[in-house]
Amino acid sequence: MTADDFYRELVDVPLCGTPTTGEVAGKAMCTIHFTDGTATLAGAGIVARGFWEAAGDTICRRDIRAPADQRHCVSYGRLPNGRYRNSDGVEFCIGPCP
Repeated sequence: MTADDFYRELVDVPLCGTPTTGEVAGKAMCTIHFTDGTATLAGAGIVARGFWEAAGDTICRRDIRAPADQRHCVSYGRLPNGRYRNSDGVEFCIGPCP
């Protein structure tokens, strides 16, 4: 997906999935990327806030307490049945998901 596709389809909606790696592996989580450049990750008793921005056709995020140079960038792709996958391998849907 291009950054324009991301803005059009995935901003201001909950993106829900269960990561298989990282700090929240195995936990159902939802992330909302807001139009003002903030993001919220919530689920499994966790709430984290941060910032996001487009860099080319990738979306870069960082925790609200992290310096700007500690952002993590991923690309997004569409899958069948209204699902998506990012370049970290996390598959998600626009929530709530079945």
